[in-house]
Amino acid sequence: MIEADRVLRPLREAEPAIERLDTYESPAALTEALRATWHGVERTLRMLLRSDTTVPEEVRLVALSPEQMSVETVLTELRRRDLISLGLAGRVHELRQAIVRAERGDVRAADADTALDVVRQVRGEVQGNARRATTARQAVEPPAEEEFDEADVIGYRAGAALPRRTLILIGGVLALLVVVALGVVLLGGESRLAQGVTAFQAKDYATAERHFRAALEDDSDDNTARLYLARILRSDGRIQEAQQVLREAGETDPEDPAVRRELGYLLLDADRASLAAEQFRRAVELDPEDPLNWVGLVESLTRAGDPSAAEWLKRAPEEARTMLEQRRTRGTSP
Repeated sequence: MIEADRVLRPLREAEPAIERLDTYESPAALTEALRATWHGVERTLRMLLRSDTTVPEEVRLVALSPEQMSVETVLTELRRRDLISLGLAGRVHELRQAIVRAERGDVRAADADTALDVVRQVRGEVQGNARRATTARQAVEPPAEEEFDEADVIGYRAGAALPRRTLILIGGVLALLVVVALGVVLLGGESRLAQGVTAFQAKDYATAERHFRAALEDDSDDNTARLYLARILRSDGRIQEAQQVLREAGETDPEDPAVRRELGYLLLDADRASLAAEQFRRAVELDPEDPLNWVGLVESLTRAGDPSAAEWLKRAPEEARTMLEQRRTRGTSP
């Protein structure tokens, strides 16, 4: 069942930026407003996919993680289940392209209109889906006193190919587990991982670290929590701790491209560019669709003085080339 209020919360949080789309005073201000609005739109679409209990569990478990599921995949999954219209999917794609263009310094007044239109459509379709789901449910099911979403209790895992939990619940045992699980949801709210991601995006890294460590206590196989934690430790200069976290992540899933990529950046920070390139190259082999893998590979080869960097840059997806150009312009690194 889709809970419209919960799904639309990222858009409510982005409301100050959305309002600035009508009142911006400079191209830079418009770019910032577009960026924040896009974040709210993307997060809302991920929440929509995550909230629909008819979506397979292996999809829902990774829907909130940009590391595990790209925006394109989110849109594909939403369209496949008719959770958004084709028109909205197209407009979201247009907004994303506008963001990329704005980051290059080519921001236009029409981009604000595109963003406002996307926000309006997202709100309307999420609310419409929630109403239809409620109506359909009431038509086929008797009223239930209480519900709970098992995924909120068990938390997120890092990969899609995970074994399903097999629960044999009989009579009073079933009733007891439902009551206990419901109590966890009501008292705990979002999972530790989701809270950590929220804190990370708000740049509250100390709080994020606590939540990610708690998530790993709840689920020792949660590589998504490990990757975020490793990134915080690396950024804080705690290289040995980050290395240990990534070693554990590699033991959990040695073929996770995100693990390879984060290890590559750790090696870059240690001035081991050639070794870093090996990790990024493996990440590209495992997931050639993710532009971040290509960005890391080209950056590491360039730092290593490897002439093959130019050839890899030519082969990289357009989005990766755009990201590299933006980083060169801003002088930033991941």
